[in-house]
Amino acid sequence: MPAAAERVRARILVIDDDRDIGAVVTAILSDEGYDVTTLDHISDETVRAAIGRLEPDCILLDGVEAVEYAEAWATAAELSHRQRPIPTVMFTAHSADAAEALDAMSKRAAEAGFTAVLRKPFHLDELVATVERAVATSVPFNHSERAEHARTEELIARLTAAGARDVRPSVRREWANFRNAAGDEMQLYWWQATGAYLVARYSTDGARLELVGHFYDLEAAIRAATAVAAPE
Repeated sequence: MPAAAERVRARILVIDDDRDIGAVVTAILSDEGYDVTTLDHISDETVRAAIGRLEPDCILLDGVEAVEYAEAWATAAELSHRQRPIPTVMFTAHSADAAEALDAMSKRAAEAGFTAVLRKPFHLDELVATVERAVATSVPFNHSERAEHARTEELIARLTAAGARDVRPSVRREWANFRNAAGDEMQLYWWQATGAYLVARYSTDGARLELVGHFYDLEAAIRAATAVAAPE
């Protein structure tokens, strides 16, 4: 198996509601040395959670509509415009959508920025070669302690810019306690296992912690964390 040692840590996320296809793709890519996760229960929430949790090096993205690629175009656009873009392969049986993506002339095709298009039914060699090329363009997610500290520093800067004060970060993970403009004691935490940011607010007496919500986008989490709560 050529260059397996070089890519053994590469993570592939297969987003496809056809479990049989997912099983076949997992078998093939696992044998090639990839760490493969298949998502067959597809919604905006499950997709965002899986991406945040895994930070994959390549995504095979199918649509969930029977007659067209539909919302998957928007998902691909989000992936290509992330702070860490993820190489995304259009994985589809919809010929018209595949042709549009390959032509790359429409607005949505340009915004989606697919790394490649893989049509179904696919050939084993084509699948492996397509994923290999996509992974080669990926910037691996940095799990090092230094990178974790850098992400925390960025969180502090963004919270401060949004009006947070008395920001007290963790030295271990992306977590911070702070006060918003109203003086509320807040917490914001990246929950790696779920791929989401948790935002919580303490009651005035500090006796209760209220979960404000969980967010898959840091900007949305910061907006919720720095918003002034309505009077009780």
